[in-house]
Amino acid sequence: MALVKPFRGFRYNPGVIDDLSKVICPPYDVIPPSRQEGFYRKSEYNYIRIEHSRELPGDTEHDNKYTRALATLEKWLDAGILLQDKQPAFYIHNHYFNLNGTSLRRRSIIASVKVEDWSKMVIRPHEGTLPKARSDRETLLRTLEANTSPVFVMYEDRQEDVNSLLDNLTSSRPHLSTDGYDDDRHDLWVITETSTLQALGCLFDTRPLYIADGHHRYESALKYRREQEAMLGSTTGEEPFNFLMMELVAFADMGLVNLPPHRLARGVSWNNLNSLIPKLEEMFTVTETHLDKHGSWKHVDDLMRDDDKTCLGLFGLGGDRVHVITVKDQARIDQMMPAFHSDIYKRLDVSIVDHVILEGLLGLTDMTDLSRIAFNHDRTEVAEKIRGGEYQLAVILRSLRSEIIREVADAGERMPRKSTYFHPKLPSGLVMNRLV
Repeated sequence: MALVKPFRGFRYNPGVIDDLSKVICPPYDVIPPSRQEGFYRKSEYNYIRIEHSRELPGDTEHDNKYTRALATLEKWLDAGILLQDKQPAFYIHNHYFNLNGTSLRRRSIIASVKVEDWSKMVIRPHEGTLPKARSDRETLLRTLEANTSPVFVMYEDRQEDVNSLLDNLTSSRPHLSTDGYDDDRHDLWVITETSTLQALGCLFDTRPLYIADGHHRYESALKYRREQEAMLGSTTGEEPFNFLMMELVAFADMGLVNLPPHRLARGVSWNNLNSLIPKLEEMFTVTETHLDKHGSWKHVDDLMRDDDKTCLGLFGLGGDRVHVITVKDQARIDQMMPAFHSDIYKRLDVSIVDHVILEGLLGLTDMTDLSRIAFNHDRTEVAEKIRGGEYQLAVILRSLRSEIIREVADAGERMPRKSTYFHPKLPSGLVMNRLV
């Protein structure tokens, strides 16, 4: 189904950049202003200048973060800071990281993938997008004519035929190995042998791809393709703008980690907050527990362990109390959901949080209002924000299993935004794809 091709990527020149850990950075959407400056200071060649350049007070239509990113890119190309590989390649990327004291490895393939309309179900989304973030990526794409960071997608590998081939291809030493930010490590293999490229590409002929992270970038690529087609009038389908750099990972990969994006709320009327538990008891079974003196969530986890039921935790309704709720009246909950959604959507933990609790019972009708709603995958930080009075209530979610993501995408549904948080984020700057 998916057309997956090798491409001639642009990478940092090892003759100039001897330490990639100083120049790679996270993708744009997880770089707050507080971290942006730190990446600028790491190196004059840090990729932040292309992926997420600074906004300045005097920005104009002709001098802004996008035009400065283009000027930086052209300067680096002219100076040989970035070099294009001489042959088309697939790039196999091993990402090593630690999570809660456990060492993990995520293995993926960086490739050029044909952009397909959603209706073809070749590329399948699972989340909605926001106009502001989409506009940002569209402008960067038009200005640079480049994919600065890959869209992260998942694929099925039940027979492990892709996995077996990758085992063979990564049995030799990587072409480059580097530490990264946040103490991660990256190995990269550059695969250029013609028969291997053909064999690996053909393995995706019958597989759909599921977007894990990068919905805004994919929709930007769709719009860019349509703009180019309209401008040219006649196209072959093989033009560079028909393709997008993606990083492909198997659903079963042990390093594919999806952290729960807990909700934090403020600006809630005290009347709505004080009446929340009685209203919840009409639809949910409510069990009250406490964090222990060390702030441990173990007992909460035990109460929320049943994957067959919707289980949520509420923190902020007094001391270290946690109210664990499980559904007892799904029909009542369904009445509070948008009617056009499927049963799969209506039973998602995150759908119940957003539509029933935050919108229906607490009156937070605009889930894009970041002054009142925040998202955080670290429960310890969430609890501290409640204790410190920064927010009034936290809703604790469980991780969303990958098979649920696949079911939702196969049904043509889109979950509420911020339903997933794949960790760690893909680095930007290992490989870039130019469309000219």
